[in-house]
Formats: sequence, structure tokens, C-alpha cells
Amino acid sequence: MPPFDSSLPAGVSGPRPQRCRFVALLVSLAGLALVFAGAGCTAPAPVAPVAATPAPAHLTVINQTGYDWRIAVSGPGGGTVYLTRLAAHGTVTADLAGGDCVIEQTVLTEGAAPDLNRKIPTRLEAGKAYRWRLVTLLSGPDGDAGPR
Repeated sequence: MPPFDSSLPAGVSGPRPQRCRFVALLVSLAGLALVFAGAGCTAPAPVAPVAATPAPAHLTVINQTGYDWRIAVSGPGGGTVYLTRLAAHGTVTADLAGGDCVIEQTVLTEGAAPDLNRKIPTRLEAGKAYRWRLVTLLSGPDGDAGPR
């Protein structure tokens, strides 16, 4: 093969076929490099995971006495997060945030001994269930003790 194209005017040399292939290969590689470099720039931003809300602590209070009670649950800062009146032989349930708390039982029945009132510091674990049988010293198995 001649080193130049003979159809060109005298003194003007044409491209060499080997050089054209080399230039085409370089242009192709440069194009691929741009495609791969650009692909990293167009990738979607990672999505931040959403923090799962922990399941509440489930507290059931079963009054086995003949007394009416006030049940209050306070958080670590002292603010009341749950407050209810619990009738004699009644049951209440509450879903509370887990963590440290103080459960306060206050007897409401007239004539009951004031020393039945209690403040109980405790820790409720999120996602756990708790059953609290509220009894007094004189409560029988059927919860028949009450004001006399």
C-alpha cells in the first residue's frame, strides 16, 4: 500500500490508514472514559434511612382490691405522661414510651389508710408488656378486701 493517497494533488500527502485507526481508538477510549466518569456524577443520592419508631411499653394494671385508685406515670423530668382513675376491681391499660419513670398509686376511697399510697421508680422497656396486680396486704386471692 502506498504511504500516501495518489488521488491527491502533488505535494499533499493523505492520512495514513494505521494512524487513522489509532486516532479513532483514542477518541473511542476518551468517549468511554467520559461516559464512565459522567455516570458517577449522575447516580442518585443515597436515601437516608428513616428511624423506626420504637414500639411502646404496654402496661396493664389489674386492681384486685375494693379501693378506687389514681394511677399516675411520670417521666424522668417529673411531668405526668399518664393519669387515670382505676375503679375497685377494675383494669386499665396504657401504651407508654419506654424508659425510666415513676408510677404513683394513690388510694381514693374514703377511710382507706394513707400509707397505701406508693411511688415506685421503674424502667419500662419499649416493646415489652407488663402486668401489675395492684393488691394490698389484706387483699384475698379474689380481691375481696376493701374498706371496712
